Amino acid sequence: MGRYARASIGREHSNRLRNSLPRIDTCWPEGALVPTMSRTFIEKSPINLRQHFSAIIALSNSEREALGFLTNAAYSDAIDQKRLQAMLVEGDEGEVSLIGYILHGGVFPHARIQQVCVQPEWRKRRIASALMDSLVSDAERAGFSTIKAKVADDLPYAQAFYAKHGFEEALSKPGGNTRGRIIVTRVRNLDTPSLFSTSSMPITLGLPSFGAEPSFYTFDLNVLFDLVKNRNRHQAACALFAAALDHRIRLGIAAEFIDELRRTSHNQNNDPVLQMALQLPRLPPPVDPNDLVQLSEAVHQLVFVDRDAPGAGSKQARSDARHLAHSALSRVAGFITSDGAILAARDALLESVGIDVAGLDELISLLPEGAEGSLTTDRQGTGFQCKTPTVPDATAYFKRSGVPDSVIAEVCGPAVGRPDGWRSAIWEDGNIVAAAFSMPPVSTSGDDRLLIAVDAGHLDRELYGEYLLDAAIKHACSSGPAAIRLVNVSGQPTVGAIAKARGFVATGAGCDLTKVAIGRPITESNWDAVRHQARRKAGLSLPVKWPDFLDGERSVAIAHGSTQSALLSPERFEDLFGPTLYLWPGRQGVIVPIQRAYADELLGTNLQPRLAFIEDRDASFLQRRAYVNTPRARKAMRPGLPILFYESGKKGGRSAIVAVGRIVDSVIVPKGASLRETARRVVVDDLSELSTTDDVLVTTFDNLMPLPTLIPFASLRAMGAEGSSNLMSATPLSSAKLAAIVQAAWAE
Repeated sequence: MGRYARASIGREHSNRLRNSLPRIDTCWPEGALVPTMSRTFIEKSPINLRQHFSAIIALSNSEREALGFLTNAAYSDAIDQKRLQAMLVEGDEGEVSLIGYILHGGVFPHARIQQVCVQPEWRKRRIASALMDSLVSDAERAGFSTIKAKVADDLPYAQAFYAKHGFEEALSKPGGNTRGRIIVTRVRNLDTPSLFSTSSMPITLGLPSFGAEPSFYTFDLNVLFDLVKNRNRHQAACALFAAALDHRIRLGIAAEFIDELRRTSHNQNNDPVLQMALQLPRLPPPVDPNDLVQLSEAVHQLVFVDRDAPGAGSKQARSDARHLAHSALSRVAGFITSDGAILAARDALLESVGIDVAGLDELISLLPEGAEGSLTTDRQGTGFQCKTPTVPDATAYFKRSGVPDSVIAEVCGPAVGRPDGWRSAIWEDGNIVAAAFSMPPVSTSGDDRLLIAVDAGHLDRELYGEYLLDAAIKHACSSGPAAIRLVNVSGQPTVGAIAKARGFVATGAGCDLTKVAIGRPITESNWDAVRHQARRKAGLSLPVKWPDFLDGERSVAIAHGSTQSALLSPERFEDLFGPTLYLWPGRQGVIVPIQRAYADELLGTNLQPRLAFIEDRDASFLQRRAYVNTPRARKAMRPGLPILFYESGKKGGRSAIVAVGRIVDSVIVPKGASLRETARRVVVDDLSELSTTDDVLVTTFDNLMPLPTLIPFASLRAMGAEGSSNLMSATPLSSAKLAAIVQAAWAE
């Protein structure tokens, strides 16, 4: 049985949420669950595709309004000329049926997409994205430089689909006279070496391109009304919420959102808009309510008063200011609105308050699709296995994936004068579907050469690519800072996108991606050691003096190789050089309890191999994971704080802190409306056991690092870090105690 035959938990959560919301046909079309199956696969062979010719014709005819008309002979020619790929599913009884297809053409070096179509019951499950990535992979390997598509402007979902896959609008012109459409030509530049590629271009240590992780956004009432009312931006709002249900983006609201709805509701118990809003994730209240009051006044002054905006001082203007202030205090990725006054002030808001403001339409155009040691430990996932392949197995898979022989020889060749390379692979039904191979440098300096390949059309390509990349990073920096060079391979768009979200930056157009990984928290006591290691092993230059920010300056001057010095905030420093935590003076933390069974899987801190038949959840393979506890802990669980996990002594636990990470965000979620994305990132089935209230607090964290030396309860008590509850609940941690714990855990 394959992965999707077992993945019922996430679907149940997703459908429970769908059933709790008002029915909006244009946003969430009704469809069946994914059928139980053994595997899905992309078929390119003309002989095999011929067996599904009638199904392809039937599907294309059913969508003729959107796709346009092509003769049966055109599809027949496309199959024979290998210009059509299809996603097929094999059922438990061996029957094979059509899920969708992509039809393409073009003249070298410019490819063209003619049609992408998916069976209605399989939509919203990334089938079209898998077909697109497969085609992009093939086109890059074949040396195509661009791929384009022509899309009618009255097909907003198609426009959004191509936009989120990197197709930029290049040309608009009228279509035929019959429909009066405008045809938009969109073009995507492929990651193919060109005459203008150069390996001598310096690394740019600026803002990396994020997008593989679903970002958390808040929004105002205008967006909700666009969704539930037939207003001008209705389709864009539908696309936004559809993306949230498909966990390509995360959405939530500030407390003022509910308060404003209640003020205007005539019958709260029977108000469907209010009842819908009550099911959405909410930002926890600020620890100090005065912070919200003061920042709200500052925002109101900046947006309305200073700009003489209409409505300054009104109840509505002050409500808008509270929305923005609460979002800024919670460090969300951005605030979505169509309010003209707020959009006009967004540059000032970003500079002064640190909150990014985006219009609904522009955000839609940017939406993304949503073991230490020398070798990895075998692990069992839901429908797949992770284990160490032999070198011949790994190299054979790379060859099948189109990796050039020269690259395979460079990374996987004999380890002369250096340690054996690290390698890992994902198996499904006895076949490798993703693999990674890393070769360390010969000397103490230089970079690890890393090669990763994932089946471009696989439905779980992001999960597998993310796990292999993170495992490789952790291995590379297990003994100190490391420079990692991800070898550029044409035909691996998913791997490249995930790498950029992990702080990898390009060395030049069409060339490799590089990253420096610190691999441990940074404190004043270990600054010199980390600084020297980073310079010697990774070429990263850090300031001689420990940047303590006591002078009010909150930036770190860094340089890499021959590049000029760049100034980074400590938070951006962590993003680029993680896994790491920068423990500057005054930075507080929190200790949270976790039972050993959950710690073993969520944190990967188990000491003994798991039994072969026990399956780990998706959360244990993801870089960002989620911890669930009671909303009473919201004051202690603030975004940006280091989070330390204390494994309780119950049921064989070790009564010690076992891992540390960084809080990304905390969201209050109703138990009965748990999101699909939440279900994917936790390792519990029943949320009711974790809180006596109707809600739970879901805290997403990243930069996870298991402690090399566990800190037992006795040591914590000696430090005065046990708190009033003896670590039975979330316990705030002062800056000094946080640094003491980390220093003891990473003591040389």
